[in-house]
Amino acid sequence: MMGRCGILKWLLLLCCMSGSPAFSAELKIIFTKYTPPYVFEDGTGIIVDIVRTALESGGHTVKPVYAPIDRGFRMFADKEVDGTTIIQEASGLKAEYSDTYMQYHNRAFALRSSKLNIRDVADLGDKAVVAFQNAEKYLGPAFAVAVASNPRYKEMAQQEAQAHMLLLGRIDVAVMDEHIFRYFRQKLITEKKVETAADYVGYDIFPATPFKAAFLDKKVRDDFNKGIAAMRKDGRYEAIYRKYSAQFLAPKQ
Repeated sequence: MMGRCGILKWLLLLCCMSGSPAFSAELKIIFTKYTPPYVFEDGTGIIVDIVRTALESGGHTVKPVYAPIDRGFRMFADKEVDGTTIIQEASGLKAEYSDTYMQYHNRAFALRSSKLNIRDVADLGDKAVVAFQNAEKYLGPAFAVAVASNPRYKEMAQQEAQAHMLLLGRIDVAVMDEHIFRYFRQKLITEKKVETAADYVGYDIFPATPFKAAFLDKKVRDDFNKGIAAMRKDGRYEAIYRKYSAQFLAPKQ
């Protein structure tokens, strides 16, 4: 039989394991709201599927927590969650950062009828521009300089509203990821909130924006990196992108 000392050691080990995120039965992970087809708030989406699959391969279960970018940062900083999924070290958050696992392809979208001449980010300085939340941090110093003194520049969390404002002609430019814009454009057309004839141009003036995931626990981060590497190798990563592209995205114009 196990002696009293042995029992105490076993109980102490169990307590340590249950208190560590690496051994949690369930991990609370932040996913950014308002970003379909990357994140739907029903537990699906490109990023949700990729992150869940990668972590499950390490024995973890994901509980999605949906929040706008700024609120997600605060929740992670306050250790209310175990990880967050669209982030860069430039955020300043103290965390165990993963390898880069996905990227956004941001464009400057404008109505074709406006006949704007946009060749680089400097051309956004005198236009009515709405960008995604924290765009100034993520789109590089040239963009930050271009919009710093622009009184008609603003950022918002709800990217459907961005697309809607542009397609109604209420702003000159919407800066957002191409997949997100195309998803919301098709949604707004289907709901008859905008005209199908509201044609657009996507100006390719930004480099791809790489993103990482971040975790409180190093082992969880390592498990995530291993899971992503395995998914890329065996084709599951690309299969997730193909699934959502076929289901939700209209043919690219």
